[in-house]
Amino acid sequence: MLQKIAICILVLCVFLCGCTTPLPDKTGSVTITSSPSGAEVYLDNEYHGTTPNTINVVPAGNHTVEIRERGYKNWSQNITVTSGHTASVTPSLVPDAATVPTTVPVTFATMTKKDVPQIHIDGYWTWPAIRSNTNPEPLLVHVEGANVGYADAREVTTSANMYLDGRQICWTKVYLGTIKAGGHVTKDTMMSCSLPPDVNSQNLKIEFENVVISP
Repeated sequence: MLQKIAICILVLCVFLCGCTTPLPDKTGSVTITSSPSGAEVYLDNEYHGTTPNTINVVPAGNHTVEIRERGYKNWSQNITVTSGHTASVTPSLVPDAATVPTTVPVTFATMTKKDVPQIHIDGYWTWPAIRSNTNPEPLLVHVEGANVGYADAREVTTSANMYLDGRQICWTKVYLGTIKAGGHVTKDTMMSCSLPPDVNSQNLKIEFENVVISP
């Protein structure tokens, strides 16, 4: 009788130990391409570089993929990752004209490296509220900087360059200061440009170039 009780206890212990042993992780992968390419990829709100891209060692189960690109509407979709398999995502992004703050052409500068500051610069120019009759003529430049990276940017500067029919005619250096991870700053500054008489504003284009970041 005691022998049977001992055997039952031993079997119960083996059963309980087996139940507490964690199952190995089951993972798959996700391949993302987009039109246009070079868009930012987020998996469950975590940045994973730009398209085209493959994310490996993704836990099996349900996840959310989001694609972001300047000038296009954000795209997102829920996907299911199966262990040992690759899920494919191939969105065609839809242009979003509402993202442009003015009819004046705007460019977009970006630096995209994971685990370092990732600074996005955009903005626009406009005439002052009261236009000057002098030449060079003052122009108002509005600059916005956002840090979507994982580290603070101690100092950020950029060059606001004005082009007329593809030819650079003036520029000014813009100091944005510290932009913490997830932070956003704006800066308004004045620029003086020598403009030809009766210049058409549609031929004037501002570009934000030479972005310098001190981490």
